[in-house]
Amino acid sequence: MANTPKIVFFDLDGTLLRSQEGHVAFNEAIFKTFGVPGDIRTIRPDGKTDPIILQEIFDTGGHEVEWKPEDGATFSAHLKECYTRAISEGPTRVRALPGVPELVRELSSLPDLCLGVVTGNMEVTGRLKLQAAGVGEHIGPGAFGSDSANRNDLPRIAMERWSTHLNLPVEPRHCVIVGDTPRDLEAARSNGMKCLLVATGRYNPLEDLRKLDADCLLPDFSDTRVTVDALMRLFG
Repeated sequence: MANTPKIVFFDLDGTLLRSQEGHVAFNEAIFKTFGVPGDIRTIRPDGKTDPIILQEIFDTGGHEVEWKPEDGATFSAHLKECYTRAISEGPTRVRALPGVPELVRELSSLPDLCLGVVTGNMEVTGRLKLQAAGVGEHIGPGAFGSDSANRNDLPRIAMERWSTHLNLPVEPRHCVIVGDTPRDLEAARSNGMKCLLVATGRYNPLEDLRKLDADCLLPDFSDTRVTVDALMRLFG
């Protein structure tokens, strides 16, 4: 890569893709790991990391669960097992949102532009979802809920991984976060990055996102040219 790299970091759920019946595998992994029932449908998970989601589920259910250092790896292993089975055998379906396959193909063809991920999903789940949605081959390194429970830590981690991957310095001003929630914008702002919000999530309609004063706001990714142009303008 001859020039300064530009990196787009995509959120997953509600931004690139959507899962149907995804709660089945998640809830199964909770029980396998912690031995207590838990249901992700009892909370509002948008924009949160999986460790935070787990704690909220435990609190809502009245379960006092003390995390051990090895629990993160164990939960990830169970997530991988449960999601792999649920996607391959049912009932879980993961699909790319409208316009996403065309968008990531177009972006990945541009010189000096890289595509990564910043998501609250544990890495094993995030990668499984990307593959199931048919866009995994276009998305490179990133940061996940398994890296930190604090979402605001994730853009820095993702940027450092790309710097190592490319063997080049990567600066926040050359990174753009793309997401569908206020937490995506907060994470971008906390790391000196620009943010494009898209109103394709389940919980944050366009009129609510408009109040946040993101660097760019789109209703969806249905128009590839409009989306690509909007992203390129954010790099200056």
